[in-house]
Amino acid sequence: LIDQYSGEKLSRRDANVDHVIPLSRGGKNTWENMVTTKKRTNSQKGNKLNHEVGLRLIKQPKAPAEVPAIVTIKEAKHPHHAHFILR
Repeated sequence: LIDQYSGEKLSRRDANVDHVIPLSRGGKNTWENMVTTKKRTNSQKGNKLNHEVGLRLIKQPKAPAEVPAIVTIKEAKHPHHAHFILR
């Protein structure tokens, strides 16, 4: 996990999700409005906008590319399904 404000590598314990535009200010729970950051940073930001607290994103958040489920399956649970697995 990478802090999207500092670029620092984070442990799962130290990571948190920040709403770039806070929910209380009209932000949504979307890929384009949520980034990973330190719990401390998120707490200090509160319900403010990034420019109000001097934060700048390293890159703009975006939805991940869609990947067909079949690509992520590595082995068949049943022998009759093996011909569906991409190799």
